[in-house]
Amino acid sequence: MSNLKFKLKSLLIVPLFLAGFLIIPLSQSYAKDLDIGVSIRNDNLRDFYFSIGDYYSVPVEEVVVVKKRTPFILEEEIPILFLIVREAAVEPDLIIKLRRDGYSWHEIMLKFGLKPERVFEKYIVVYGPPYGKAWGYYKNHPRKVVILHDRDLIELSNIKFLSEYYYKRPEVVVEYKRKYPTYIDVHHVFYVEKKGKHEHEFKHYKHL
Repeated sequence: MSNLKFKLKSLLIVPLFLAGFLIIPLSQSYAKDLDIGVSIRNDNLRDFYFSIGDYYSVPVEEVVVVKKRTPFILEEEIPILFLIVREAAVEPDLIIKLRRDGYSWHEIMLKFGLKPERVFEKYIVVYGPPYGKAWGYYKNHPRKVVILHDRDLIELSNIKFLSEYYYKRPEVVVEYKRKYPTYIDVHHVFYVEKKGKHEHEFKHYKHL
């Protein structure tokens, strides 16, 4: 009987991917969602979540459940949420509470001692029209505090994520964003490109 219980518990900790459903046990504050099946029917969005989880070193189920439980957090805001979680070493729930209470992303970053102009120093230089005037102001007033609006920080966090995860120059990410409506779409392009390269390398290896 004890062996049977062990086997049943083992089955519960194995991710199941069936017809687009992700059923994975969660930990810590997400344990109460253990019995849910999180459906991600949009392949592009599912791949986006998995890449975020991989880049920020968090379980993908945590990324999915954060979005499921907080519909007011947009998909393109997930990178900045987990960036703050990683850099400030805090739980996602704390960031979500501050966001629900009306704090801007800029205020949340400063609250945890994160200066946006330093976090995004490598990326502000390529961030310009049509995305905003933040870099122009920063360049002309280097000694002053730069107030980056939510949209600016969402853009910058996605540029940073995609650039570093896919080893793309920031300028390339910005250029692709001019062609596609969302960063989920831009991610899909990079994802397919990377997947194609891996398949090509695998086929090449088989013929060696």
